[in-house]
Amino acid sequence: MTRCAITCCESYDSIRVYSAIKEIIEHSDFPDVKGKTVLLKPNVLSDNPPEKAITTHPSVVKEIGRIVKERGAGRIIIGDSPGMQTGSFRPRLSGLMDTASDLGAEIADFKDNPRMHECDGFRFPMASILDSADIVISIAKFKTHQLMYATGAVKNMFGLIPGLNKSPMHLKARTPESFARFLMAVYKESHTDYAFIDAVEGMEGPGPANGTRRHIGLLMGAANAYALDKAEAVIMGYRSVPLIKEAEKVDKSITECSYPLLSPENLILSDFIRIPEGRKTTVRSLFIPNLLSFFGIHHDTRPFPEFDQSKCRKCLKCAEVCPAKALRLKDGRIHINKRKCIHCYCCHEMCPFDAIEIK
Repeated sequence: MTRCAITCCESYDSIRVYSAIKEIIEHSDFPDVKGKTVLLKPNVLSDNPPEKAITTHPSVVKEIGRIVKERGAGRIIIGDSPGMQTGSFRPRLSGLMDTASDLGAEIADFKDNPRMHECDGFRFPMASILDSADIVISIAKFKTHQLMYATGAVKNMFGLIPGLNKSPMHLKARTPESFARFLMAVYKESHTDYAFIDAVEGMEGPGPANGTRRHIGLLMGAANAYALDKAEAVIMGYRSVPLIKEAEKVDKSITECSYPLLSPENLILSDFIRIPEGRKTTVRSLFIPNLLSFFGIHHDTRPFPEFDQSKCRKCLKCAEVCPAKALRLKDGRIHINKRKCIHCYCCHEMCPFDAIEIK
């Protein structure tokens, strides 16, 4: 049975992080990296300063890279592709450029010559650097997510799809359940060998970009990213999340693991601000969808994005990233076509001014 190691780490002090990462590795199933090319995949939703808790903290990436070097890795590559990436990947604000320099690691640009992959009925482009990596390590961030409730080590590999190529994927997988299955296909093709979650400082509320920073004080690691993500969801206080539900439908044992250090059941954050797990069920809420379904009409009860025009600066990043082209600027205001909206919440995820709410 795989081992999922969770340990305390109260700050991003390099000595504390190094010690915690070493403890995690010693109590889990870390791969042999000697002489190997290792790809470190942090979560860089957008290039923001570490204190915003949007990205994987550079101290965590650095100390993982340091230990990988000590274990004899021949080459270290650091890479991601933010959802709105248009130019080269240069994560300066997030501190990862300096981290790569300190480690003597390379920064990979996932936009360079992506290769098409096919898996479980999905077709999608992925970074060609995967072909050069012997070992792939996901380094995710402990955060909520409007569509998937939580974003963790499996979803982190969605970043291997370059830039705006991510948006059309939401058109192919429009519900949380179908998008979870798509993420499972991406994860399978990523051949991830090990995963960490940076939970020293996490995010609660309307994540993954516009939530509130929350001190968690943990670092987590496992060779089984599904087990790690389930532990994250438990700590957040969720009964379950779409990704874990869909994964366990395929394989009931996929999240089974032992906890040699701390157990997630003893770490539940009772006051953690989660994404609501669905609307209250009433006779009316059941009647209308079932009636429409009888006539072959799909009725989505998920909430629509709502725009705070006082915060909106008309940057149009929401419209650019919207896969359904449901947003447009008219008369100085952003308007949403609710007939087109597929409730993927990419607009909320990419808004740099916290001008969009999901209610």
